[in-house]
Order: sequence, then structure tokens, then C-alpha cells
Amino acid sequence: MRQKSTERRNAILQAAFNTVCARGYYETRIDDVARAAGVAKGTVYLYFKDKPDLYVGVTVWLINQARTIIKDIARQQCSPSAKLQQVFSSWVEHLLSRPTAISLIFPEMNYHHCAITPRFRQRVMPELKKLIDDLSALVRDGIQKGEFRKIDPHLAAISFLGAFHAALLGVSRYLGGKNTPERALDIFFYGIRRSV
Repeated sequence: MRQKSTERRNAILQAAFNTVCARGYYETRIDDVARAAGVAKGTVYLYFKDKPDLYVGVTVWLINQARTIIKDIARQQCSPSAKLQQVFSSWVEHLLSRPTAISLIFPEMNYHHCAITPRFRQRVMPELKKLIDDLSALVRDGIQKGEFRKIDPHLAAISFLGAFHAALLGVSRYLGGKNTPERALDIFFYGIRRSV
């Protein structure tokens, strides 16, 4: 019974993600999500109390998917920098097909974020910290293997997320982006200073 409940919740989250990406947060109604998930509107409310709660749920769901990608790649037999490149590429690949997902993932681009800030802090920030810990472990491995210089792994993980953010913004049609995601990753790895 619990597995079916988890599957239904995930189907609602997937439908919400797809619907918000297609229509935008403000144009999406709970009815639209229920229809896309193949469930009754009341079923959505069994899992999420309102639309902002559903938004927070989708954000946590996306973070968990990102963590799964990190864990799968971390088990591979390749260098730490190759692992970070694969994580970056996988994340970008999953999101570039849905340009409006950028505003969903980076709520500072949305006015509705103000209404859900307390929920966001309570539910999303702990998951985001876990994601940063996962990335920090990859950086720490690179330091131990001598591939990366001795830096703060936590700060490097946050910088990696910043590069991912920059990559998505760099290709965003809203910002007239003409850059490729690889350029943001290149800046993460090599910085902006000229080599001496």
C-alpha cells in the first residue's frame, strides 16, 4: 500500500513539474496537475495542502533526483573532475529541454517565492544542504587524490551550484542567452584569471 502511495505522489510531482514547465506557475491550477497525473483533484490535496505546498514538494523532488544522479556517478571509476563534469552535464540535460524549469528551480526569479519562504526554508533548505554535502564529498575525493588544490569542499560545492545556475541562466531565452553550459563549467574549473 505504501509503495502505491509513493508512486501516486511521484506521479503528481512529475505532473506538476511538467505542467508548471509548460504553463508557468501562475497559469497552473491544481485541476491541471490532477488531470495530468490521472487523479482526482481531491487526491492532489491528500498529498499537498495547496499550490505553494506542491511547489515546495516539486523542488524537494528535483533536489532528490539531483542527489540520485550524484550518487550514481560517484560509484563510477573515473576521476573526481570527470564525475563533476558528468553530474553537471546530467543536470543540464534534464533541464534544458524545459526552459521554464529555470524559474521553478531558482525561485528568486518568481514573485510567488515570497509567499512560500517559510515553507521553503523548512523543507527545501535541509535537502539542499544534503545535496551540497554530496557535492562536497566529490570535491573532497579530488583533494585527497591530488587532483584539486586544498580548498574548502563545502564552498566549492556551493560554487558548483552557482556554475550550474549560471549555465541555465546563460542559455535562458529570458536573458537573451547565447552561451553554452560548458562555458560556465569551464569557469568553475579554471576561474577567470589568465594562466601565468
